[in-house]
Amino acid sequence: MGEAEDRYLSEIGRDCEGVLGPGVELLGVEREDRDDGVRLVARYQLEGRARESAATGESAVEAHALLRDQLLLDRVRFGFSAWVERP
Repeated sequence: MGEAEDRYLSEIGRDCEGVLGPGVELLGVEREDRDDGVRLVARYQLEGRARESAATGESAVEAHALLRDQLLLDRVRFGFSAWVERP
């Protein structure tokens, strides 16, 4: 991966941290080039459990936009699950 791609992936990571909000530790963002496009995977820790959210788009920009949406959905879903599972 080139320097520009590394910087863009770093920017995606900062954006993911903002979407995930406080109390969530971003562990990393990975890019996978596939036959069906670009897949971005964000791995993070929420309530002491490792989680991941992923999205695939025709380009990195599209995958990033779709990942933002998926992060929001998963953050609500995982947060609710953690809340319900509390003793």
